[in-house]
Amino acid sequence: MQTEFEARFLEADAAKITEHLASRSAICAMPRTLMRRIVFKNDDIEARGGWLRLRQQGEKTFLTYKQVTSEVSAIDTTLEAEVEVGDFDATKTLLEAMGFTALRYQENYREEWKLNGVTFDIDTWPDLPTFLEVEGPDEDSVGEAAASLGLHIAQASYGSVDEVYVAVLGRDILAESELVFTS
Repeated sequence: MQTEFEARFLEADAAKITEHLASRSAICAMPRTLMRRIVFKNDDIEARGGWLRLRQQGEKTFLTYKQVTSEVSAIDTTLEAEVEVGDFDATKTLLEAMGFTALRYQENYREEWKLNGVTFDIDTWPDLPTFLEVEGPDEDSVGEAAASLGLHIAQASYGSVDEVYVAVLGRDILAESELVFTS
C-alpha cells in the first residue's frame, strides 16, 4: 500500500482554479463527472481501521482499500491500494457474496486536473461548498502545488469527507445510508 499525500482546501473558487491551471498548461484529466460510491466493511477490515470503496466515475470503476494510520488526520495518515474493475454492479454483488457489508451509498461531482505529477480535484458534495483536493507523490509537492494557487498548506484539512461534513455542517454522514443530490 502507498501513503496518500493529500490536502483539502474548503470553499474553493472552481472557476479561478481551473483558469489558473489551464494557464499553466495543466491537463483536464476528467471533466466534471458524477461519481457514485459504496463504502463496504467487514470485521477484519474494520479492526484495522480500514474500509473498501467501490467508485464509479464516468466509464471507469475502481475498488479501493483505505486505511487510516492515526487518530489525528494529517497529510500522510491514509494508506491506499486501488485497482480498476470492470463493472460497478457486478463488483458490488461479488463483495456482498464474500461477506462484505455495504454501509453507505454516496454521490459527488468531480473535475480533475493534472500538472507536474500533482492531481487537483475540484469536488462538489451534497449540501457542501465546492472544495479542492491536492494530491501528489509527497508532502512537498502538495505544498508547492497549493502555494502555486495562492493557498497555504497551514489552512488545509485532511482525512475523509465525513470529517468535512462534521466540521462544516455538524452532520455525521457515517450514520447516513445514502448521501445524494436532491435536485
